[in-house]
Amino acid sequence: IDVHIEPRDNHALIRFRIHGTLQDFEKISIPLFKKIAKHFKFLGELNFSENIFAQTSKISYGDAKIRISVSPTFMGDKITLRIISAKHKIRSLEEIGLWGENLRLARQSLRQPSGIIITIGSGKNNTNFSLLKELSSSDKSIVTIEKSIEKGIENINQIEVKPRVGLNYAQATKSALLHNPDVLLIDNLQDEKTAEIAFEAASRGKLVIISLPVQQISEVVPYLDFLKVPEFLIATNLLSIISQKLIRTTSKNAIEFQKLNKTESKILLRDFAIDISKLHNLEKSAKKHFGGEKLRTNDEHLLEIPSLKEGVNETGFTGVTGIFEVLSLLDGKLGREFKNLIATKPNSAEIEEFLEEYNFTNLKIDGLVKSLRGKTTVKEVMRRTGY
Repeated sequence: IDVHIEPRDNHALIRFRIHGTLQDFEKISIPLFKKIAKHFKFLGELNFSENIFAQTSKISYGDAKIRISVSPTFMGDKITLRIISAKHKIRSLEEIGLWGENLRLARQSLRQPSGIIITIGSGKNNTNFSLLKELSSSDKSIVTIEKSIEKGIENINQIEVKPRVGLNYAQATKSALLHNPDVLLIDNLQDEKTAEIAFEAASRGKLVIISLPVQQISEVVPYLDFLKVPEFLIATNLLSIISQKLIRTTSKNAIEFQKLNKTESKILLRDFAIDISKLHNLEKSAKKHFGGEKLRTNDEHLLEIPSLKEGVNETGFTGVTGIFEVLSLLDGKLGREFKNLIATKPNSAEIEEFLEEYNFTNLKIDGLVKSLRGKTTVKEVMRRTGY
């Protein structure tokens, strides 16, 4: 949960970000807002007179942590509070939303003794922790390099970068490798030196999980090229790319299914770029995993899609889950041909065309299948993935 306190002309607005969407909560007077801003600066031991640069700090409240961010704006200080749950439980891969072929491919990558697994998209930190949970055992040494340690993980050595005192990502990664870990996680790869160290570590027998600041699988190889990672190293070390977005989940009582006629069904299938037979097979597989009621697809091009019941608004959403796509380079024609494509230094458009040609099951389709199983609505999937 995030709390946003934003100055306006004649008041300040308090908004909550719940399950990924901002909701207005209350308006407060400017004098009260100034007192609140000063209070949070005091709690975070921030500079009261700073009005040019942003400031951040972390405070504790019981077992929970609150990250305070203060950014000077034209109207005054904008304050954002990130409330980090006190719960230390790390969810399994299934619990974060992986299932079926995506789950198989992710686990296949984790079974490799060395190589690079790349995670991208919203919610990738939770995915990283779930991957580490799957790997964690008494015979492995696991080290993480993190921008900000928000959650302590048992049996894992976590290092927080501190650029202000000279401990940047490259130096922290180099230091971690001196301890000969079996698994290394780098949560925010953005510089050439760290990329060089990470791929060299993978070449020398380490399993490395890297998060990149891009949103689509088609952007990964061009971004690594931007970081000057040689194509040969990418093709020989890359195991898989796990891409995701977070979507809001619904309660069973909040949704209703609407039958579409043949024309409406064909339009929806066209929008999601999938044929009915493939969708029907995916839903049958998902039913085994998620359970639930009857299938919402059939081989007559008819669909039943979920939406929120009339009168139900934001209260119909109860949490979040991930929708995923996993591109594996380990087996199959798709993986072999993608390695060959990497050697040509493809741009994003060329990679998108390649994935379309191979009928790649993307996260938009994963979201559609989950909506058909009653986990969310089609409208929510389209909100997060685009129309």
